[in-house]
Amino acid sequence: MKYSIYTLLIAITFLLACKKDLTTDQPTVEISLTNARSVIGDTLVFKLGDTCKFTLGGYSDNVVFWAGLPGNKYEFRSRSLAFGTPRLSFTSTAQFGTQNNTLQVLATNKLPLKDSASVVNAAWVNITPRTPIATSATAVNTGPVNLSDLVTGASDSLFIAFKYTGLTGSTQRTWTITNYLVNNVLSDYTFTLSSLAADNAFWTRYGNVWSPASSRWVATTTALTIVGGAATAPSNTSWIISKPLFVGRIAPDIPTATVKNITASAPSSYNYKYTAIGKYKITFVSYNITADDSQMALKEFSVKIIP
Repeated sequence: MKYSIYTLLIAITFLLACKKDLTTDQPTVEISLTNARSVIGDTLVFKLGDTCKFTLGGYSDNVVFWAGLPGNKYEFRSRSLAFGTPRLSFTSTAQFGTQNNTLQVLATNKLPLKDSASVVNAAWVNITPRTPIATSATAVNTGPVNLSDLVTGASDSLFIAFKYTGLTGSTQRTWTITNYLVNNVLSDYTFTLSSLAADNAFWTRYGNVWSPASSRWVATTTALTIVGGAATAPSNTSWIISKPLFVGRIAPDIPTATVKNITASAPSSYNYKYTAIGKYKITFVSYNITADDSQMALKEFSVKIIP
């Protein structure tokens, strides 16, 4: 049976007219907090060790709890950039030989390309004087090294390089770098921008001596290592450079807990205990959601935990 285009258009129009969006209702959940020791203005006061006991009524498909702790603040749920203080730290050991000044620690936010010419000619800042490094097999940790003077804003990128120099004529030194971290440190939160465990595949190596393999830097999930040659080995200049570190990067905050999801029955209570004194903004988010619609309600409390 054949249908005319006109008939098909009528059928499609009818089907579209019959299609309805799948809507949802506004959450009706009611939340109260009544066991505070005292109330100052709009702030509920508890002693450290007390349990905040919330009573829940009404209904919502989903309820999540934000305690207002670092990493769990509702107002930062969409935050991806926050300019804190970029801090570098690592541990070093130097073994064998007596050659001096064989390791430099460098940084730059101006590396247009990662070819060898660009690397050699980049505007590197020698930060070795800021980073205490080993003089023997005894491990030395730098402590947190402030790099904020090398960047100007949250969108800047920063490269860290370790430059090795070994000279022919005497036993060359072997260096091992462990515990490498670059963090974005905020007043109440620290976000890791780079670590050996996460970034071992992203280091880039350069050098003028490539045989044997031990004469170049090797990156693993636990260490950066370069093995120096014997006295007869050729002079060796080797670099290893980090990926670009976007210094203002930070993970969005996430809820502290899911109080209820769509498959669970509605709870009548929820308890939470803070482990440190301070003032916290609590947010409960109740929401119903479908493919075509979403409805949300917020309930907030200001809580102060005292000794």
